[in-house]
Amino acid sequence: MPHFIVTFRIKDDKDYQARYDSFMETAKSLAKYSPWDQTTSFLALQSTDANATSSSLCSSLYVDSKFDSTKDVMVVVDLDKRTKSTKGKIEYEGLLDAGLGF
Repeated sequence: MPHFIVTFRIKDDKDYQARYDSFMETAKSLAKYSPWDQTTSFLALQSTDANATSSSLCSSLYVDSKFDSTKDVMVVVDLDKRTKSTKGKIEYEGLLDAGLGF
């Protein structure tokens, strides 16, 4: 089963808690075990889907939760395949790529 890290920012507004809770619930449903979530806005998880990719996991988190790409930001990194997928406005994507190394 593939391994991922997910980092995200949910904009703090009147719908923040509903979007955050929905996002976390969706992430937990896609994980083989409970995601590691000890730090803020970061998850480490193993997918229940053996064929999951950074793109498919990112899409599932986007479509199946209340994530709002007009104000929220998400980066999903496939640790096994060394790929990333994003939703929302990514500022300084070159720095992200340089930091990840791919």
